[in-house]
Amino acid sequence: MSKSKSKSTSESKIIEIIPTAEDLKEASNRAAQLGVLPNSFTGGRGRMTGFLGEVAFQRYYKECKYVGDISFTHDYELNDWKIEIKSKSCSSKPKLDYTVSVNGADNKEWLNDIFFFTRVNSSFSRVWLLGWMKRSNYLRRAEYKKAGESDSDGFTYRSAGYHLPIKQLRRPDSFLGSL
Repeated sequence: MSKSKSKSTSESKIIEIIPTAEDLKEASNRAAQLGVLPNSFTGGRGRMTGFLGEVAFQRYYKECKYVGDISFTHDYELNDWKIEIKSKSCSSKPKLDYTVSVNGADNKEWLNDIFFFTRVNSSFSRVWLLGWMKRSNYLRRAEYKKAGESDSDGFTYRSAGYHLPIKQLRRPDSFLGSL
């Protein structure tokens, strides 16, 4: 990753990462190994988005160990913490009132300890580290929506899951100091 930018004012919790060619290659290799899921509504682009979010996280938080190639419950570990990276594609810099999501049934058992959220520009030219939250806090605070339900702005969810505004997450720069 090239230099990251972080605003220290309370107006922003977001850290911007500019992926290098090496980062894009690593994300592409991970996506190719996993392949495209049947019935994928992104045609596999979602895999690249997710893996580029993971690579950006790894470059910024070098202390974390990647285990996504051997674990189906989380992507990284730090000490005894199991960290799941959740990424969404976007076309512009995210705002604090935008939401993060964890898709899945309302009765799904999550085996990670922490959710860490990113946004990835649809051109793969930027990744934003948005923030994090312990799993139990996130699932308690987030709003659950079924597929086909809409939010107050009229956005219709394609997948069932838990949604929370970015501004309610813990700052990404507080991550290592809090564990």
